[in-house]
Amino acid sequence: MQSTSPVGRSRNSWLKWGVPIAVIVLLAAGAGGIVAQRYYSEPSGTTGVMGEAQDQGGQYANIELSPDAEAHPDSADIRWTLQMHFNAINMRRYETWKATVVAEKQRQLPEDKWQQEYATTRDAAVRVHRVEPGPKDSLRILMTFVSTQDPHDAPPGLESPCLRWSVVYPMVVDAGGFRLDTNSLPGSALAVRC
Repeated sequence: MQSTSPVGRSRNSWLKWGVPIAVIVLLAAGAGGIVAQRYYSEPSGTTGVMGEAQDQGGQYANIELSPDAEAHPDSADIRWTLQMHFNAINMRRYETWKATVVAEKQRQLPEDKWQQEYATTRDAAVRVHRVEPGPKDSLRILMTFVSTQDPHDAPPGLESPCLRWSVVYPMVVDAGGFRLDTNSLPGSALAVRC
């Protein structure tokens, strides 16, 4: 004879619905992890920054592309360059950062100055909205991201622990790969407090 008490019905309900739902959630999470690992796997010969960042407490800056940006033929290279750039900032990896910017930017920010400027910065929520053609086979990357930092390290007039940035990052082919040329569009960054 089946129990008709509320406790008995509750236990039977959990066994009937809770266990199958829990199994489905676990399977979906596992499949999502496999897809993410495949999607964000590093090309051979890279420095290992992406994998390292995932192990260091959320310093991995996820790069999201809009459908329009994803459709661009260079979207994979754009994503990779931005991933390396923002991970390098978050992890204080100057040599990796240097590999993502043009030589002029490297000269403007030698390591000691770069470490000082990015000492407390963490970038996240990076979204590429559009990819436009630029002069001489360059690209213009229209994107947004959020930076957190010590308010004293924020730009003058925007002393805040959190800023939302809207930027246009020029990207050029240099030394066999894409590099950011943030010097060629002065005033192309807008920041507001979060």
